[in-house]
Amino acid sequence: MTQQWTALMIGPDNDFDGAPLLRGEYHLDTGHGPVTEAVLHATALGVFTAFVNGTPVSDEVLSPGWSSYEWRLRYRSYPVIELVRADPQGRVALGLELGNGWYRGRLGSTGNRALYGSELGGLVQLEVGFADGHQQRIRTDETWTAGPSAVLANDLYDGQTIDARRYDTAWRKAGFTGEEWSAVHPVDFDTTRLTPYIGPVVRRQQEIRPVRAWTSPAGRALFDFGQNLVGWVRFDVHGERGSTITIRYAEVLENDELGTRPLRTAKATDRFTLSGGEDRFEPTMTFHGFRYAEFDGWPGDLVTESLVAVVVHSDLTRTGRFSCSDELVNQLHSNVVWGTRGNFLDLPTDCPQRDERLG
Repeated sequence: MTQQWTALMIGPDNDFDGAPLLRGEYHLDTGHGPVTEAVLHATALGVFTAFVNGTPVSDEVLSPGWSSYEWRLRYRSYPVIELVRADPQGRVALGLELGNGWYRGRLGSTGNRALYGSELGGLVQLEVGFADGHQQRIRTDETWTAGPSAVLANDLYDGQTIDARRYDTAWRKAGFTGEEWSAVHPVDFDTTRLTPYIGPVVRRQQEIRPVRAWTSPAGRALFDFGQNLVGWVRFDVHGERGSTITIRYAEVLENDELGTRPLRTAKATDRFTLSGGEDRFEPTMTFHGFRYAEFDGWPGDLVTESLVAVVVHSDLTRTGRFSCSDELVNQLHSNVVWGTRGNFLDLPTDCPQRDERLG
């Protein structure tokens, strides 16, 4: 059955550092009995994470991935009945976190940005069914509002900057009013370009601890994860409010320092400003190809137990395995498996680390 669209693609009047938040709040229709079904359809010009009543609707990342936006934009459909029922007053708070992604970030080795468009946008349509057969449709429109997130910069090649002092989850829940929030406006978009996913989404697949930590000749803290991988690092930290941790990523070492020369112009750098409390850092609007990570600004001792590498790729199902008596051949096969993991991030790509990463 073809999906019928009444939702508008909306964009924030204020771009909010390229990572705006969008929200709308509604009440469920009354007099129709309990909710019996609820499906959220969502997409974005950019990348998005969707929330219903304060909870993420999925564990996927970097949706809706990369498509030929001038011809098609994929949307995701999520069963959210329990999230819709979560508010005892029948309120429904919908939210989107937006980032640049492939749509507006750097793409290709020429340094070009915004190849598909200069404005981020989000589209949400929630279909709710009730016991008596009544249907309610909740959608993005001009009544939504936009506000700032904790993200100060985000780019697939260059990395992500997060200021934990700005982190606040209250906007995801019903009853929120934000002083810094502003209006949204419709973005010119033809909904006939919307198409459902036909392939696997991108998810966090596994976590890897560093196998070694040391100080480089230049005095920088380096970590070796023992394996080339694609994703990012995640860590919990407590430090002085306003201090900043900088993380750089690379696949190789050069003269016992982080070897960034093969990255060409890709900065592959994440920055995290501490709130002064207990912070968790995870940059989900970017990805890096790396084996080594370099840290600057960590408060206190930095040891291998301080962080993990989060491996990210399309949710592929492994259908076969191989081993033989020759360890070199086994290692070659392992290289093929890890090369596949690293280069299937929404679509097959040529490399996961430098200023290219093209399909």
